[in-house]
Amino acid sequence: MQSLENIRIVLVEPSHPGNIGAVARSMKTMGLTRLVLVSPKKYPHYEATKRAASAADVLDRATVVDDLGAAIHDCTFVLGTSVREREVRWPTVDPRQAASQLSEHLLVGNQPTNQAAILFGRENSGLSNSEMEVCNAQIRIPANDDYSSLNLASAVQIISYELRMFALQDKQLVQNTSSNEKLVPAEKRRAIASFTQRAGHLQHLQETLEQLEFIKSKPPVVLMRKLTRLYNKANLSVEEVQILRGILTAIQTQPDGSK
Repeated sequence: MQSLENIRIVLVEPSHPGNIGAVARSMKTMGLTRLVLVSPKKYPHYEATKRAASAADVLDRATVVDDLGAAIHDCTFVLGTSVREREVRWPTVDPRQAASQLSEHLLVGNQPTNQAAILFGRENSGLSNSEMEVCNAQIRIPANDDYSSLNLASAVQIISYELRMFALQDKQLVQNTSSNEKLVPAEKRRAIASFTQRAGHLQHLQETLEQLEFIKSKPPVVLMRKLTRLYNKANLSVEEVQILRGILTAIQTQPDGSK
């Protein structure tokens, strides 16, 4: 279905090639086709092709990148799957709520170019804190407390099913396209800021806070994690990020001691 083309499944450092193939199969049964692999341990691999069965076309189109930033650079909304509690808690949703949020986000401002990603971590340790920081929210599957272990393909299947159900309900999503060049300049400014644009602003903010000596400890991991969560909630547009960075630049270029 074209309604799911703007959603990508991202596997971060998958260690077992068979799991990659099983994920491709889970995706295809629910109409998802965009698979991104971040530094897979063994890929391509015959075991991945074998486990994919009739979903080998999803594997053939899969993108392999070296780091997470490359996987989500153009995304305007990112969700990360995890069962762990974090020191800095991220907003948490179940798969159905996640599908609802994605459905709404892909239609924000009637922008057909919005891109979204769902991150799945390593089989043995999941997503790191720094990887969760790029996410707008955390997806937690409400599994049995006495035995909550889900294999990678099963987790992808559950979330993909919920995505498909919302896609079937929302016919507007069929209008997806992937070319930002089809937007006129005013629409580009109103579009949701991508991961790369948000990350650039946060780096700029950290540098400014260090210059002002607001930040005393280096690196300011916890503070920046909290600020990242704050800005993710804001769902900033391209124009809003540009305004904020303009303010930061003005602060940085003020003469020392000026009021």
